[in-house]
Amino acid sequence: MDTTIDADPVHFGVFTLDAARRTLTRDGRPIALRPKSFEVLRCLVIAAGNPVSRDDLARVVWRGVTVTDESLSRCISDIRQALEDEKREIIKTLPRHGYVFAAPLNVGVAGDEELAGPQESAAPSPILPRRRLMMLAATGAILACALILGLVAWPRAPEPLSAQQRPSIAVLPFTHVGGDSEHDYFTDGLAEDIAIRLSKFAELFVIARESAFSFKGATTNTSEIGRRLGARYLLLGTVRREQGQLRVSARLVEAETGAQRWADIYDRNLTDVIALQDELARQIVTVLLSRITQTELERARQKGPRTLGAYDLFLRGRAQLATVETSPIGEWGQRLLRARRTLEEAVRLDPAYAPALTALSDTYHRAWLVSNDEPELAGEFQSSASNDKALALVERAVTADPTLPEAHSQLAWVLHWRYRRDDALAELRRAVDLNPNMADGRLALVVAHAGRAEEGIAMLRQIARLDPLPRPVYFSYLANCYYLAGRYREALETSRTAVDRLPAVYQARVWHAAAAAQVGLEDEARSAAAVAMRLRPDLTIARFLNTIRLASAGDSERLREGLSKAGLPE
Repeated sequence: MDTTIDADPVHFGVFTLDAARRTLTRDGRPIALRPKSFEVLRCLVIAAGNPVSRDDLARVVWRGVTVTDESLSRCISDIRQALEDEKREIIKTLPRHGYVFAAPLNVGVAGDEELAGPQESAAPSPILPRRRLMMLAATGAILACALILGLVAWPRAPEPLSAQQRPSIAVLPFTHVGGDSEHDYFTDGLAEDIAIRLSKFAELFVIARESAFSFKGATTNTSEIGRRLGARYLLLGTVRREQGQLRVSARLVEAETGAQRWADIYDRNLTDVIALQDELARQIVTVLLSRITQTELERARQKGPRTLGAYDLFLRGRAQLATVETSPIGEWGQRLLRARRTLEEAVRLDPAYAPALTALSDTYHRAWLVSNDEPELAGEFQSSASNDKALALVERAVTADPTLPEAHSQLAWVLHWRYRRDDALAELRRAVDLNPNMADGRLALVVAHAGRAEEGIAMLRQIARLDPLPRPVYFSYLANCYYLAGRYREALETSRTAVDRLPAVYQARVWHAAAAAQVGLEDEARSAAAVAMRLRPDLTIARFLNTIRLASAGDSERLREGLSKAGLPE
């Protein structure tokens, strides 16, 4: 019979899909899905029991935009992971025909009369009439699916401006005219700081730096870059720096068409570079948004250093720090110290420059948390002096510039490892308030270790939307979260990626060992544990648990169990 599903929640098993609120929950706990993945799931649920072709999904979800099979396959993979559908019993693949949602549905309150379910003899056929699709493209208000047995419509309720609706922009690395790589740190830093200022506007959706900068030097066309990053607009630029003068040429293009929306050239003395960044950010926002309040304009402005030398050194130090994470075993400490010395010089020139203080704090805290018996960092691992130094520096940063979100996120991270959970969570909230596009995966670990692992997973999935090509360490954080949520197989798959990308980080091996042990892969677990002990010879279960001090006794016990099975000494 014909059935109309309106804005009521739809239940299947332990999951609830609420179209009006655009949420997917499991036993009441939120599960994050990228906007496109959510739309694919919603379309499949509407057509429950009936096949949906890949072409029809592409037409409805991407609304006329050319989409690759890879994009749709990724959405299906996201959905199956969110629904823990490893056996593909909920979302079934129909070779050459598409997909079918095969779980029984209830609409309204859980326990209502079953309305839809799998159809044993459903014949493949198109479900989305072209006229309804044209109406959808014109209004964006109704998702229509014509089923074999009738017509099902799911109107979209009014909702706040979503991440997908906000203008999305990626600031690509600027090009230094002349090809001198010695000045890459300067041009990269200029582009990154513009992105940071833009990200403070709630009306914009700004792609994270790591993803945008993966296209440095690429000859890929704008439509391909926009598709891969999920960005509607790209900011491109060139920098010429000579004899104390700076010329910046910037242009804003629509990624899909390559059409230029705005362009300008700025000639400045080098001493005016900070004001130039504010001017660029303000100009771009004015072009993209119909209305910007004075409050948000002020919020997007960042205090600059009193001397250009401090700013230059900060950019150098930040670029050096970015190479530490994935450095080979044996180079970790050298690279960290190189970045620290550069940042210390920046702070010496300008003791109140908050970004440099924040980054310098990070160098001390990384050494406290990670360092692997490297002579350059002798005595810093879990040294109270290193931890105190990290805290003192970031507190100076917050005092110098209370509006700098990166300072508050660094403070949250340091406080978390001082086991001041409530204070850390308060700083986390402050950082996100200051920057709605905050893509700091460390904050997900803060909430996961506080006993809210599913929330941490949701945060990291949101970060994956902001940052499609995330920092390697985020895979380790996600593995942590999966493990603490009891999702061991997902923890194992994610931790395999983490250890591959983080060869010198022993913690990634620890979580890999525990996850492998919990799914019964004894050899893999013991191998991972052995590598962790080579990296950290004094490693024991008790010492590791004392370091992370999970808030939940149950979480600690499950981790102890996995590490014991992996052969880590007590």
